[in-house]
Amino acid sequence: MLDTESTRGRTFAAAAFFVAALLAGASTLSAQGSRGFYVSMGVGLVQGAGTESTLSGPHSPTRCDRLLYPNLADAPRDAGCLAGSELGGLYSYDPEPGLGGSLAVGYTLGPLNIEVEAFQRHQVIHNTLLTLGTQSGAAITGKETEWSPDRPPWGDISEFRGRQLFANLTYSLPTGSRLTPYVGVGGGLSQVAYRHYLGFARKSIAEGYLEVFGGSRAEPGASPDWQRAAAGTVSELTADVSEIGFGFQLLAGVDYALSDQVSIGLKGRWMQTPDVSVDTQWTTIRSHAPVHADAVTPFVSTLDFARLGYWALSANMKVRP
Repeated sequence: MLDTESTRGRTFAAAAFFVAALLAGASTLSAQGSRGFYVSMGVGLVQGAGTESTLSGPHSPTRCDRLLYPNLADAPRDAGCLAGSELGGLYSYDPEPGLGGSLAVGYTLGPLNIEVEAFQRHQVIHNTLLTLGTQSGAAITGKETEWSPDRPPWGDISEFRGRQLFANLTYSLPTGSRLTPYVGVGGGLSQVAYRHYLGFARKSIAEGYLEVFGGSRAEPGASPDWQRAAAGTVSELTADVSEIGFGFQLLAGVDYALSDQVSIGLKGRWMQTPDVSVDTQWTTIRSHAPVHADAVTPFVSTLDFARLGYWALSANMKVRP
């Protein structure tokens, strides 16, 4: 789902910018110069932005979880249990440099090049301990003393792939030499696909989970049933994400003519991809089925991903028939 206010604003701004560039380029089509088709290929390095994800959704307090009691009827049903709370967290991920490749077919009109380009990138994004931000709900921040010191909250974005099919417009700046710098803009369809993982592990009794509530690991029987049952439990979420939306990019580069038919060069780009929002059911909650405290309602959260764009620098070859 990509229909957030921020995404719509960026999409409209990108579309307006792209259309304005096309209109500006159209006014120069009468310029003298070479004309004809070309094919361009490129490969290079990609550096993604500091990707962020926001987790949100309803939450049921641990003490209310019926599945943590030997007798389900013993679980409390007070107002705090019925109202629940808000689960939330803001997490950051650091992408490593990756690889990108492009293939474009274009037509030269004097100083203008109009092309259709396919680009694909692959990146690795570090496993990371979750940094709780200002958007984190008390359901997580209030449990900071509960998390296992050996397995503190963690997150991972893996198998990251980005694909785009863009229409580009570039304008060459003649220099009277073999070197030709250019600038450009592009826009079109952008897809991101990846697997997102979150994990929260509570302290075991040996690690001091009961002491969090004033109990003692030496006398576990003196603590309530739900505390003993919750010790050492794990909550995990795995989401396979694949979303398509409208993106745009800014281009700059330089070509060096080896002959009238072949040139090589460097192309740099900054690409903005839409934010992504997905609703997903947790894999497990407190080491049992992903359901709320009533033991029936599915435990579903919303994940919002931002800053999925990237910078890229590639070596290119352009061939004209």
